[in-house]
Amino acid sequence: MGGAMIHNTQIRKIVRQYLRSKGLPLHIAVTFPDIFLVDRTSRIKSRSEISGSVENLRTQLTKKTRLNIPIISSNMADVTESAMAIAIARKGGLGFIHQFMPIKDRVSQVREVKRADNEIIENPWCVKPGISLKEALDFMKLNKTSAVLVVNDDGVLVGILTNRDVQFKRYQTDEALKSLRVEDVMTKALVTANPGITIQEAIKILDAKKIEKLPLIDEKNQPVGLITAKDVVKRSQFPMAARDRKGRLLVGATVGLPDNILEEVGQLCGAGADAILLDTARANALRVQETIQKIKKEFPKAQLVVGNVDNPEGTRLLIDAGADAVKVGIGPGSACKTREETGVGMPQLTAIAECAAVAEDIPIIADGGIAKGGDFAKALAAGASVVMLGSALAGTDESPGELQMDKGQKFKVYRGSASLELQLDRLAKGSLDDIRAPEGEPRRVPYKGSVGPVIEVLIKNLSSAMSYVNALTLAELRECQMRWQTRAGHEEGMPKS
Repeated sequence: MGGAMIHNTQIRKIVRQYLRSKGLPLHIAVTFPDIFLVDRTSRIKSRSEISGSVENLRTQLTKKTRLNIPIISSNMADVTESAMAIAIARKGGLGFIHQFMPIKDRVSQVREVKRADNEIIENPWCVKPGISLKEALDFMKLNKTSAVLVVNDDGVLVGILTNRDVQFKRYQTDEALKSLRVEDVMTKALVTANPGITIQEAIKILDAKKIEKLPLIDEKNQPVGLITAKDVVKRSQFPMAARDRKGRLLVGATVGLPDNILEEVGQLCGAGADAILLDTARANALRVQETIQKIKKEFPKAQLVVGNVDNPEGTRLLIDAGADAVKVGIGPGSACKTREETGVGMPQLTAIAECAAVAEDIPIIADGGIAKGGDFAKALAAGASVVMLGSALAGTDESPGELQMDKGQKFKVYRGSASLELQLDRLAKGSLDDIRAPEGEPRRVPYKGSVGPVIEVLIKNLSSAMSYVNALTLAELRECQMRWQTRAGHEEGMPKS
């Protein structure tokens, strides 16, 4: 739990003190263009001092889940599936697999991320020597792997089948592939190692023997792991990657409020999800409180992120129920119409600050409203530990959806989670029973290429902002002051035509 329960009177007192300490107005709610960060005499020589060290941008997603950059990708159908989650984790953040697909598909997506990068692949894919090459190739394609170990009926390792073994045979007819057995084409002369080998020792063997795969076998000659040259190289390629203790990429997965929520959470945790996001438009609700308590009772070790709320009372409700992080934001997203349709929703910067004021040691996630690099820095300065990005990452190669073109311009479609279009899509796929009044809308997002450079630009913007306010770490950034500005003041800082 996040500490002793706080009475509403105490909450308001704590919030007022926090807003005063930040230089934010007490009775007017503001958002990003309404304020600016106050620069301070800086000891920082260059922004590269900040971005060049993993410690400076390290932050907590939950109390026990640490990231190397304060960015996570939104659990929206047009933002995060396995490709996005892999790319974000390699940069140091985390992606939340969206909930708008059957649980078996979410489980598969989580597993795909966890197998993308490994220090040691546990439970490597295995096939029998007597199956047809067609069956083996179908198995490799299904599981998106370039190699499988071959074991006999006793589980003893007898060979390995890699793309190199089948690079010319895979183009034969299905009948020809069915006539070949795995044992006819597999590599039988193997170099193996014991499970206790270090990565440094494994690298020496891979290099000396000029091999790319090193199976790990136990005393019965049964495979218990696999080290690949490709995974070793990835450690150097992605030094900022957010990894678990086994060297695998971090990934989150999302659930809504289905009747079988405990079953879904159990399957996602079993697949290796590092954080579970309980996502609902109205998290400040007794039903959500009860659901958190049920999940934490059944899965006490699960790292549970819950949202969305936009006020300190809702934040404390979730924390006192057992949430390990709270997601903040009602209506600030670029594809969201909640405020327009319902009249509900706090301007995002005040929402972040007020929720952070009462969160104690529970991380706050700022969800929505990030239109520019300056907004990113302001959200963190207001008290967020992590920023969730949606439209900023949509339209990239890694985001779901087909690339389209109109009048020479490439784009992808970005749909709000409560949009009519996405609801109709979910209804057709059987993941939604009824259509509700739309609180989101679709829009075209220009094609941006790979997501990597998008993240890099945001990190450079953040590092620059930190250098202005003398903040070498995110903790120091949260100590900086803000001031309220007029609309004319905001427009003065915009480029002029």
